[in-house]
Amino acid sequence: MIAHVSKWVLPVSEPPIRDAAVVVAGDRIAAVGPAAEVLAGFTGLICDHGDGAILPGLVNCHVHLEFSALAGKVPPQARWEDWLEATLTAYGALSPAEVEAGIGRGVEALRQSGTILVGEITNTGASWPFLTAGPLAYHLFYECLGFDLVAAFDLPEKFPWFGQPEVASTAWVSAAAHAPYSVSAALFRAVAAWNRARSGPQTVHLAESQAEIDFLARGNGFFEGLLKRRGRWVQDFQPPGAETTAYLEGLGFLGPRTLAVHGTQLTAADCSRLAGTKTWLVLCPRANRYTGAGAPPVPELLAAGVNLALGTDSLAGNWDLNLFGEMLWLHENFPACPGDLWLRLGTGNGALALGRDREFGSLTPGKQAALGFIPLKGGRDFWGELYTNGAAGKWRWLG
Repeated sequence: MIAHVSKWVLPVSEPPIRDAAVVVAGDRIAAVGPAAEVLAGFTGLICDHGDGAILPGLVNCHVHLEFSALAGKVPPQARWEDWLEATLTAYGALSPAEVEAGIGRGVEALRQSGTILVGEITNTGASWPFLTAGPLAYHLFYECLGFDLVAAFDLPEKFPWFGQPEVASTAWVSAAAHAPYSVSAALFRAVAAWNRARSGPQTVHLAESQAEIDFLARGNGFFEGLLKRRGRWVQDFQPPGAETTAYLEGLGFLGPRTLAVHGTQLTAADCSRLAGTKTWLVLCPRANRYTGAGAPPVPELLAAGVNLALGTDSLAGNWDLNLFGEMLWLHENFPACPGDLWLRLGTGNGALALGRDREFGSLTPGKQAALGFIPLKGGRDFWGELYTNGAAGKWRWLG
């Protein structure tokens, strides 16, 4: 048994504990509490880490590791549409070897910055071997696109990847719908049915751009042109004319197992609908700034009671994959919110959203001993210093 001691322990499941210890037995947490209590009669190894905080590994609910090779190749954009066009062009120029090398670097970047559990979005399955053999726990979302798939079908009919025995036999794989502008109603239903049969989570990019909102309302604009250029346009398409959340609710795609992502263009009615259906919204605020998508309506989401978690998106659309950067941005831009809120979104909430809260997300006896340490000098803004140091790469894994 090993006792990790520091000035602060941040269990997440309860308030911060000063002068505290976390006892680890094997790969599990055995005890958490004030050091004077936890270490009474303790005969194992004691590691005193000094001034700083021990906290659980982070949960990054939305990453595209297959875009990691695009780091530095797609500059920040003022318009989301320009970012998308640039990313599609740059990704199309990559070789398979470049994509795979980038995935490996992405996994290592996640681990070094404190992530223990990742929600990975793949379009090809290329990242799955890196995750199964790597240091991270994961949930893999295989993302489906098909605006022109208008007739009803079972998912493996059009996406043979889902028919593989190794896919059907794992609990850590789900189907994902890319976005309302790239997925037909029939495909949304097929994705939802496949996930429902396995009681697994599902994800979708939602309300990420004004172009998406306009397309659902009128059926034209940027996405009409994009779909035509890619040979996916449906000539007799009739736009639903509904708010994006109302459209997905009508398709049965919202609910407590759905992770909607981004939400920069959500209205008050959308926020209310997400809260009422217990749908998760994964915030990626720095990525939204990078891509020109805007910013999520955080105060409105919190006021409505929407379930929130955090992600970083990809290295094609963010400066790095360090989740502390998202926490720091939120802390600096919404100072009226409790400082610990953003850590909860990036740990316990994320684990719950991915259905892994029995293993990860807090320093609770019985959970996996995935914990790390960040040094702190004890400034006036405790949470700001924590997020700043985490964003600066000062995370250190314990054990």
